[in-house]
Amino acid sequence: MKEFFQRIKVNFLLASVVYIVLGLVLVIWPHTSSSIICAIFGIFLLLYGAITIISFFVHDSRTGLLRFELILGILFAGLGIFFLVRPDVVLSVLPVVLGVYIVIDALLNLKRAQELYRMGYDRWWIALVTSLVSAALGILILCNPLFLSNMIFRIVGIVLIYTGISDLWALFTLGNTTKRWQQDNPVDPIE
Repeated sequence: MKEFFQRIKVNFLLASVVYIVLGLVLVIWPHTSSSIICAIFGIFLLLYGAITIISFFVHDSRTGLLRFELILGILFAGLGIFFLVRPDVVLSVLPVVLGVYIVIDALLNLKRAQELYRMGYDRWWIALVTSLVSAALGILILCNPLFLSNMIFRIVGIVLIYTGISDLWALFTLGNTTKRWQQDNPVDPIE
């Protein structure tokens, strides 16, 4: 179980670093990076779909799970082609998708703030405030995607940088507080 939580922590850490890097790229080169990101996602989805389709034909395809894999492969390949052929449509929807993702990430940070509070960390409220600000910024992106269309990728970049930094802070604080909690209490703080 400890290894499972360690992998989750590493995944969140890597995601935070990706947020910061992607945010910097979007702030510095908003128009170029958005087109490149769309093309990279398109190629990735197309390759993943093609590999999944090939896997279906290489393996025993009589099981229901592999049939589902074929459907997913076709869906991902089609999405990849769409990303490559119609990047304008994808780029118009991307801020909304990122806004939803940022709001979901903020809700996860609210849970971290709750854990810090439960463990008696004095500055748990910082995690609460950063998660509420992240949620508000995500909602701002969701509510004004057309109004902010000229600046949206810079704004998304700034929000991603902020989210990455606040996630890193929450992860490290929760990790350190959990270690102290485990030293002071023989029970596992994560239920």
